[in-house]
Amino acid sequence: MGLVSIHVFRTLPGKQAEHLQRTEEARQLLQELGLQAFTLMPIAGSDVGSLATVVQYSDNREYVRELQRIQADERWQAFYASAMSEPIAELIEVSLFSDADPTYAPATDRPLGVLQSTQWRANPGRLGDFMQNVATAKGHIERLGGTVRTMQCMTGRLPMTTAVSVTFEDLDHFGEYGDKLAADEQWQNYWASVLADPSANLVRSGIFQIIV
Repeated sequence: MGLVSIHVFRTLPGKQAEHLQRTEEARQLLQELGLQAFTLMPIAGSDVGSLATVVQYSDNREYVRELQRIQADERWQAFYASAMSEPIAELIEVSLFSDADPTYAPATDRPLGVLQSTQWRANPGRLGDFMQNVATAKGHIERLGGTVRTMQCMTGRLPMTTAVSVTFEDLDHFGEYGDKLAADEQWQNYWASVLADPSANLVRSGIFQIIV
């Protein structure tokens, strides 16, 4: 099981270049301090106009330990003070996610450049049905070339929702996957059955470039 923290900042008008530069400075510093940090840049979806800094942890104890260490680090304190002195973005989300599958271990040898994410709120009494749908979808998605990770939002902007991320090596592989999905009869039959009896509502979606 892993944990993922996400800090999302919406860019202020006219500050896109400065925001990207500052976000990259934060990512590089966090990596220098030993954290598994990366940046999500939205290409399409509900988060366009923002940038996200994401950090992965192995468990809750590592999350708390690293949070305390970063808060006390002089380099990070200096960077944060400098960033706050001239606002270029507005903080709109701080969320913490936990893997739905306690045995999940992310692959370390697969290059990742693009992420497609959907976030769902299960209908009352339908969480079990929804998770079964996710498990079925995972088989189809991975058969067609995506890598799936399912996480629960523990706290933050959309608590008690389920995020399903699908990652790809690059945009070319994402495009190839999208064409396969659109033409795949097994997927179309599965998706038609899901839409006929919805077990959850979509509350967020997006396509992101991953900067590591």
